[in-house]
Amino acid sequence: MPLDRDLEILSGVAFFEGVSQEALKLIAFSADQRDFADKERVFSAGDHAEGGLVVIEGRIDLLDERLKPPRVAERLGPGSLIGEMALIVETRRPLSAVSVGGARTLSVRRALFRRMLEGYPDIARLLEARIAERLTKLSPQIRRIGETLAGLDEA
Repeated sequence: MPLDRDLEILSGVAFFEGVSQEALKLIAFSADQRDFADKERVFSAGDHAEGGLVVIEGRIDLLDERLKPPRVAERLGPGSLIGEMALIVETRRPLSAVSVGGARTLSVRRALFRRMLEGYPDIARLLEARIAERLTKLSPQIRRIGETLAGLDEA
């Protein structure tokens, strides 16, 4: 796939908003492209996440296989980033992913992403602020969940 198309897709990924074209070129050039056939497993819940995946073409379903039958938790299309936290920290995949009708992804390894942040400290500050904002917005929800769970323990 042409580099220009990859750059166009990466530019539309919300997580990369504000990242310079130069840095996006580094990501696009260094990322691994992979094609998946219809119904092919992209990864399984519990797998070690080496980084994030950007959907370039097609669709990928995130499946909660703890449920019987498994349930589609989310259907992701072009421009979607799967596993943004895996770009920053070691983590495991919470859900499984399966291609729907075939898909193409760019795999952005955590090591590559960290090198990019070292080379572009302004991007690191931008992403740090973005993550802090998300955590601030999540705090009330987390508190409510904790209160609900505490209430269940008391009952």
